[in-house]
Amino acid sequence: MTALIITGCGYKPVAQYGRDLLPGPVYVDVRLSGVEPQNGVYLKDEIIRLVKNRFHKRVSLNKAEALSQIVVPSYTIDYSALTYDNNGYVTRYRVTVEIMFNLITPKEKLNKQISSTEDVSIQPGSLTSSVARDAAIRVAIRKAMDQFVAYVAQKGYTK
Repeated sequence: MTALIITGCGYKPVAQYGRDLLPGPVYVDVRLSGVEPQNGVYLKDEIIRLVKNRFHKRVSLNKAEALSQIVVPSYTIDYSALTYDNNGYVTRYRVTVEIMFNLITPKEKLNKQISSTEDVSIQPGSLTSSVARDAAIRVAIRKAMDQFVAYVAQKGYTK
C-alpha cells in the first residue's frame, strides 16, 4: 500500500535526480596530493562507492569509454587546534577537508568546491593520535561526499 502511494504521487528518491544528470559509465580521477596521498586514495574509493551505490552507475577504468567524469583536481586537509591541556599540548582539534569536484557530462561541466569538518579528541601517545586523526579525516571525507550527492541531486532536479 505504501509503495503504491509513494509511486502514485510521483515521488523520486533524491539520488534519482543525480542518476538522471550523470549518464554512465562514469570515469573517476582524483589527483593525489603530495602531502596526503593516502587520503586521496581513500577519497577515490569513496567516490567510486558513491557512483555505484548511490547513483547506480558503472565505473569505467577507461576515460575514453566513459560518458561522464568525476574529477577531483585538488583537495586539502587542514588541522586547527581547539583545546590544549595544562602543558600546552593539543587535546582536541578540527580536521577541515576541502575538495574541488569537476563533474563532466555530455551536456555540461559543473565545478563545486565542498568543505567539511570533523572534530577529534586526542590522547597522549602518537599511535592513538594517528588513528584518531585518520578516522576524523575519513568522516570529514564522507560528509563531503554526502554534500556532493546533494549538490548533484539538486542540479538534476532543476534540469
